Amino acid sequence: MYRFIFIALFFASFASAQTKKPVTKSGVTKTNAVAAKDTLAVDTAAIRIAEAEAIPKEFAVYTKKPKKATDRMKLCVNLVSPENTFNYCHTDSICRDPEKFKLLFQKKNADTTFALVYVQAFSKPADRPSCDAGKEVKLFFMRWNTTTNKALVKIRTVESCMKNIVNMTKESIDAWDQTSPLVFKYYRGTDKFLELTFDPNNYLLGLQTANDLNSD
Repeated sequence: MYRFIFIALFFASFASAQTKKPVTKSGVTKTNAVAAKDTLAVDTAAIRIAEAEAIPKEFAVYTKKPKKATDRMKLCVNLVSPENTFNYCHTDSICRDPEKFKLLFQKKNADTTFALVYVQAFSKPADRPSCDAGKEVKLFFMRWNTTTNKALVKIRTVESCMKNIVNMTKESIDAWDQTSPLVFKYYRGTDKFLELTFDPNNYLLGLQTANDLNSD
């Protein structure tokens, strides 16, 4: 009698052992795979951010977007020379993402480079439909010491739908021969007509207004 009970228990234990499945590592492998994927995504994003923040190695004008809520949008001009690269940024949320920019004039005198940069962007208003087809135009005159990599910068806005500045210049910027004086005429409102001149034969004077020209 006891022998039959022992045999029955033996077979019951054997059957139970057969039905148990071995523990697999699929859960651990899947977790590791997900972790590896997430790590790769973070690294790729970091690379993209680093590349976006890198200063260009060639002449360029571009908008630098804010990374934090406390930061402000900036317009940057990048000049290059065999000695140095000069990157100048100033706060500007109006003339942003310029569609056209041009190095109108550049002249090196000893260790100083004089440059005139033209920047044009279509107005990109968030809540001003009347400026959907408007333009924002700026001039940068830069006196850049390529040895110290420091510069004096003068900026003039000669057209802006967002600021109600009307460009009244008849000559196209692309038609300038780079030998005769370049003249910009514009209207800032309240009967204020202005004239801005750059003379390539007297480039040391930079951008001059009518008052500057009549002061001699």
